[in-house]
Amino acid sequence: MKKILTIFALLTLTTVPSLAGTPTASEIIKNVQENYNRTNDATIRFTQTVVYPVSKISKTITGTLFLKKGNKYRIDTDDKVIVTDGKTSWVYLPGSQQVLIDNFRDDKNTITPDRFLLNVPSDYFAVLLSTKKSDSGDVYTLRLTPKSDNSFIRSIRIVIKGDWTVSSAEVADMNDTRYTYTVDSLATNTGLPDSEFKFVPPKGAQVVDLRQH
Repeated sequence: MKKILTIFALLTLTTVPSLAGTPTASEIIKNVQENYNRTNDATIRFTQTVVYPVSKISKTITGTLFLKKGNKYRIDTDDKVIVTDGKTSWVYLPGSQQVLIDNFRDDKNTITPDRFLLNVPSDYFAVLLSTKKSDSGDVYTLRLTPKSDNSFIRSIRIVIKGDWTVSSAEVADMNDTRYTYTVDSLATNTGLPDSEFKFVPPKGAQVVDLRQH
């Protein structure tokens, strides 16, 4: 009996430091938030893959996200440009040479990379799924579920690196369409000018101003 207790004590001493060294989901989110609070602007090159549930067809595009405090962001992809200065939003569709202008609305159900690639949304419950070791440090995978029953987003699986930056996010909506965003590169606090978040429609483009309706 004494031998069994001794072995149990040794196992306890071995495993407790490892468990104690693993942050909880709330601690991980807090660290990501603190890192985000120190970030005035960011430039993120990303890859987006969308998988549709019925057809199983997937579409992959690459893009660049420019982000600045004050709800300022710009998303450049091959088929679309989305820009907002926090007051006005522009959507430019090069294929149809059309520009849509509207008042900025902070829609929490909108699935765009600016919501998931620099911070963890606060209106979700979080569970730590796994912790892995990598050459650059620990990597944490969290599952987020919305606190609101009215959310169009069903769940988010987000991967966070040991420097408290987001590596990837997989978003599933209520239709089971899945959006996966992967960070290809990240640069922060480079001094992005406010002019980056204004959009001038190209000459000849059709402008549809939704603010007039």
